[in-house]
Amino acid sequence: ISSRKNLTQAARDPAAHGVWESLQVRCCRRMHTLLILIASCSVCHSILKWHMVPLVRPSPSSMSKQKYMPKPRMSPSSPRPSTPATELLRRDLAGYMCLIAIIGSVPMIDWVLIGGSELANNARLAYFTTVAIGTVYLGSQRQDLGETSPISGKSAALAPIVASTVLGGLYILIKYTGLNPGVVYQFFACLFALLAMSDLLQPLFGLLTAGELLTPATEAFGEKQESEIMNAGAVPAFVVALALVCTYLQGPVSTGGSLPLPMFAAVNNCLGWGITMTSLGVLALESFAAAALLLLGLFFYDAFFVFKSDIMLTVATQIEAPAKFLFAAMREAGDDRYPFSVLGLGDVVVPGAFVSLMREVDKDGLSRMGDVSLNVSIPNFDRVGIFDTSPYFYAGLGGYTFGLLATFVANYITNAGQPALVYIVPSLLIAAGATGLAQGELKELLEYRSKRAAAAIKDSKVWKAARDAEKKV
Repeated sequence: ISSRKNLTQAARDPAAHGVWESLQVRCCRRMHTLLILIASCSVCHSILKWHMVPLVRPSPSSMSKQKYMPKPRMSPSSPRPSTPATELLRRDLAGYMCLIAIIGSVPMIDWVLIGGSELANNARLAYFTTVAIGTVYLGSQRQDLGETSPISGKSAALAPIVASTVLGGLYILIKYTGLNPGVVYQFFACLFALLAMSDLLQPLFGLLTAGELLTPATEAFGEKQESEIMNAGAVPAFVVALALVCTYLQGPVSTGGSLPLPMFAAVNNCLGWGITMTSLGVLALESFAAAALLLLGLFFYDAFFVFKSDIMLTVATQIEAPAKFLFAAMREAGDDRYPFSVLGLGDVVVPGAFVSLMREVDKDGLSRMGDVSLNVSIPNFDRVGIFDTSPYFYAGLGGYTFGLLATFVANYITNAGQPALVYIVPSLLIAAGATGLAQGELKELLEYRSKRAAAAIKDSKVWKAARDAEKKV
């Protein structure tokens, strides 16, 4: 299965943060440039705007009152958060804990020893399926944090072109020169994974430290308590994320490292999961048309580079970085093939962004569509009657599941790597279209524009206008 990477990163105005923040901004912008050069599937310019992880992500009412850090200027791509990170985690605590346990433990089990090669194959397919679907589900819920980087139709159209250029460039470097782009790629991918995992784990460790992990999500924390919980989790989260990165950098035994293949796969997957969850939390496709354009473009991109050349396979297996989910493959002694089965992060993030858009469709209501630029609130889901109130979201999730399983079936039949998006994209579009047709809203679905993305675009214009006016003064 092809390997690609969708990453998000943003830089705030350095004038409000001093020398250290300015250094962070410059570092982030270097990451932006390099990641565009090395990512084999990127939505590029429009999604690389997520800010370096703050110590605390405050609740809406506390944005101007907290004293734990200087009052920042609003990021050009992020409307104010609507749900605190601690509430979001408590709301889906069971899902988070189960998925973390599965990601970290299943690859380390010797399934061949327990039940032979057939059990090992079944475990691998079940693992990839569970991790991918669980990540898409939980990642889409992170929309409620309010951090948004919109993907316009123009960016969606350019994504396959940029991705093709980057992938071809990497292939040339690997195949025909003595240069090793994997070193640079791995360094910045690990740096981003460090930031992403720190952000993801911060509310978890904060709630554990405060003894509030099992407090129901319906019980809101006060501003001071929210701040204290998040600050308490900052250091432990960073230490754990740093430990994961340092362990990962020891490398697998297959490349001369010290980590057994199952352990390396588990650590790699933890870091990749952090990147994927963070990315899904901020991506916002501008419209259904932009989403369809992105999916169709990457459909042909995936098909060409897997079926018509060895470019995708070469890059995916020659460059080692936490940009894919791994599972140790069964290899005979002397077999020099790549020792892992692979599911690329792009095969989770790109469909996940579309499923997230379907969640927005349910929340906005196609029959209630109006002036998207005026509505910036993002209400929480009503968890009662979810299949009635969220038909598009669950149709999208079902379409993704079907496409992913179809990929694995094709992989089993052909015994060769498959371009996952070739199977996933038609499943997603058919599921969404069929739901719109069944609901009598197909025309409205095709014309749908995201209120979340529109609010972020409007906020960005206001921020840029204020910045330009300040420069003139």
